[in-house]
Amino acid sequence: MNTTALILVTIIVCGMLGVAVAYVFQRSRSLRLRQRFGPEYPRAIAEAGSQWKAESALEHRAKRVQKLHIRPLDPSEREHFREKWHELEARFVDHPGDAVVEADRLVGRVLSVEGYPVLDFDQQVADVSVNHATVVENYREAHRIAVKNAQGRADTESLRLAMLQYRTVFEDLAGGPELTSDGEPLAATTRQ
Repeated sequence: MNTTALILVTIIVCGMLGVAVAYVFQRSRSLRLRQRFGPEYPRAIAEAGSQWKAESALEHRAKRVQKLHIRPLDPSEREHFREKWHELEARFVDHPGDAVVEADRLVGRVLSVEGYPVLDFDQQVADVSVNHATVVENYREAHRIAVKNAQGRADTESLRLAMLQYRTVFEDLAGGPELTSDGEPLAATTRQ
């Protein structure tokens, strides 16, 4: 085999290896992002128009949120917000529109305390999707109904749906109550 043929074969083999490595890297990246973002992943692809653009945007979101100092609620904050949520649900029966507005505000306050910026809703939803991808669509839809309600265009069934969606988001953000080693709610044992 002459030198030219050997160089050509080497270039072809290196090129094929490069393509294989790039393919494996892309598949690994896609799988990692699909697992992390769940239902937000196909939504991002649909919005971006391409898988590559969507994946770049999702990675950018994750890097942005990493810089935000997000923290879980402490037990007293969690209990406070859970009490507010229960009061809010009780008010829904008599004042569903007001309850939905307050649910939107309460979720925003929880997000703010956890460290999410709350000035721009679209950016907030993008940030929330990094750590709460399974409920972020509920948040989008509930907020859409809350805006519709503010315009006087939401019916009672839509308001009921919004409350259910806000509850899903709230429970994901606030988590369950802290439990003692016996499995009892911590707040209940401290009150006795």
